[in-house]
Amino acid sequence: MRIITEPKLDFKDVLILPKRSTLFSRSEVNLERTYTFPNSKYTWSGVPIVVANMDTTGTFEMAIEMAKYKCIVCIHKHYTFDDWKQFLDNILLNNNFNIYNHFAVSVGIRDNDIKNLDKIINYDDNIQFICVDVANGYSEFFLQQVKLIRSKYPTKTIIAGNVVTNEMTEELVMNGVDIVKAGIGGGCLAEGTKILMANGTYKNIEDIENGEYVINMNGKPVKVINKFDMGIKDVIKVRTNMNCGILMTPNHKLYIGDLSTSSEKTVSSSGIVKNLDKLTKKKESKYKWKEINDCSNIFSISLLPNKINWKINKNFKIDLAKYVNKGVINKNTIITNGNKHFNRFIESNYDLGYIFGTYLGDGHARISNKNTDYGESGCIHWYFDKKEIHIGEKLIKCLKNVLNVDINYKIKDSILLIELYNTYFCKIFIPFGKKINKHLSEEYYCSNIEYIQGIYDGLIDSDGHIEKYKINDVHRFCNTSKYLIELFQWCCLNLNKSFGICEDKSEPNMNLKGLSKNPVFNKSYNIKTHTTNRFTTNYIYSRILENYNINEKRQVYDIMVDCPTHSFIAENMIVHNSVCTTRIKTGVGYPQLSATIECADAAHGLKGMVMSDGGCTNSGDIAKAFGAGADFVMLGGMFSGHDESGGDIVEEDGVKYKEFYGMSSSTAMNKHNGGVAKYRASEGKRVLVKYKGPVENTINDIMGGIRSTCTYVGASCLKELSKRTTFIRVTQQSNEVYGKN
Repeated sequence: MRIITEPKLDFKDVLILPKRSTLFSRSEVNLERTYTFPNSKYTWSGVPIVVANMDTTGTFEMAIEMAKYKCIVCIHKHYTFDDWKQFLDNILLNNNFNIYNHFAVSVGIRDNDIKNLDKIINYDDNIQFICVDVANGYSEFFLQQVKLIRSKYPTKTIIAGNVVTNEMTEELVMNGVDIVKAGIGGGCLAEGTKILMANGTYKNIEDIENGEYVINMNGKPVKVINKFDMGIKDVIKVRTNMNCGILMTPNHKLYIGDLSTSSEKTVSSSGIVKNLDKLTKKKESKYKWKEINDCSNIFSISLLPNKINWKINKNFKIDLAKYVNKGVINKNTIITNGNKHFNRFIESNYDLGYIFGTYLGDGHARISNKNTDYGESGCIHWYFDKKEIHIGEKLIKCLKNVLNVDINYKIKDSILLIELYNTYFCKIFIPFGKKINKHLSEEYYCSNIEYIQGIYDGLIDSDGHIEKYKINDVHRFCNTSKYLIELFQWCCLNLNKSFGICEDKSEPNMNLKGLSKNPVFNKSYNIKTHTTNRFTTNYIYSRILENYNINEKRQVYDIMVDCPTHSFIAENMIVHNSVCTTRIKTGVGYPQLSATIECADAAHGLKGMVMSDGGCTNSGDIAKAFGAGADFVMLGGMFSGHDESGGDIVEEDGVKYKEFYGMSSSTAMNKHNGGVAKYRASEGKRVLVKYKGPVENTINDIMGGIRSTCTYVGASCLKELSKRTTFIRVTQQSNEVYGKN
């Protein structure tokens, strides 16, 4: 097996290349395989298709039926011991001992889960398979529990996961796992998501390079060691007080303040800060990682570190001599050919910050290359309302302090104009851009608080205003440049001010004098400080205002950071990098095809097995998983909706459906736990799946599709499929002219 392209790929990204074949019919293909597992030493034969352990698929009825096809069912963990006792007694009563080869007892990693497993196996030691199932197989506790189960049951075959990297696959096999479940639906962020860099700027996630530094959840700079193109995925939109919205996959994790253990009345009376910093009754922190799809708009509070150690210099100094092509350069001054004197060195201080801030809000610079006696000439203009003379005078004073030049303002109509003709100083401002691209160049970010205060005041005086309140004034800044909004945010983070941001949706004045017939208005953004800072001990908090499915697919990315917290800041929220780096062994969120390939390569080197879990929506995907080296393929949704599946039959508009839901949905928790616990939100969805009848129709269709794949590549048995598979990267797999119809 080989793969042609380097990027991490999903099943949708490839097709299998057909090859010359001697097979006449798909009936010649043998789908059964025989394995001897490395740790249990048990030898098993059958069709390596596995039904997932959801309670809407992993049922006793499904196990009995799938045993006829020599497949395996991982039976869900919510059956009681009495349920198991009845099921096992029926096996004995019917002399159906072959079924022991075709089901697994599913178990979590909590102590109660292990105790329940002990009771079941002690009742019937003929059970051969144990499935240790967690969403993320990278915790040390998970590994400890796997070792415990192996020590208790040395001859049982253990299936465990989920992981997606070769190193963790090897570790599981070496610690007692026979079949490693590969596949974690890691979260990722849509193209265009702004990431807070360690130099104070914000950068689109797709533009980040390896070796750059971002800010983590503790406000520390951490190195980016990899970036992943995760393909095109469904995204949801999340909006908080501190962003205009972020698009991410529903399973991406945020670091939040969880107020679900407090009532709304308690939060209202004592406040968010006090409630967040206070431990729960169980002495647990309310700060935790949570998938965004599980976050309640009421009880989930977005966070941002309130103290940040930037990877920037304390100060900077600009030598204007580097711009001089005509004139005299002295030790501390420059004399132009027109005998104008000004300071040679410009240092980061309040005055320069104020000059930069007012220019970014209301300034304009240009360089003229027309032939003159003095060569090129440059001019900087600042425009204010004629009532803002105090701002103009302050700016003139700052220019005097920085450059040692004397200028004055002019008033024309309703405009107060300040002009500075200085080509060399002007060249500093040209790279700042214009209109919606206006920004502060990266080299002019430093940690001098007085300089930052100057930028902040300059932005407010030029394109902002101050609203007076009894407690504290509110400072507002509005601009069409998103970069300047980000600069204002950076100033707030340094000046210990919390802020809120939104798109300015006010209607423009269409009656302005001189307005063209078809004016183009750029989107503007509005940011303001709060009357009371929203600071907890370590974080700035912000309410999650919206969290909803937009029914769109977007190009998504993720980055790997060299940090044990696996965190970075995206759109002013602490997010988890889905590709973690505990000894570079985590890779949460790899596209499923690449995860299968890499995990299979690692497991087979230790004579272990890999079960590809997730991502398959049709028989072609299953064939690709086997072609990628999977020994087993686990399926969930494809086996829902059948007679043997769990869930009730529901009829709507004359069409029959069956319930299909995740094990952390409110439906499942109401069924198994008597409702959703107060300390948590519903973590899954209830879906109505069209009723499909008996499962035999689906399993025969799946096996027929896999056999067809084998005939196309000349594999007479399933074992040969991976050896005869060449993947081709594609942009489209089928003709979509008729859409979903």
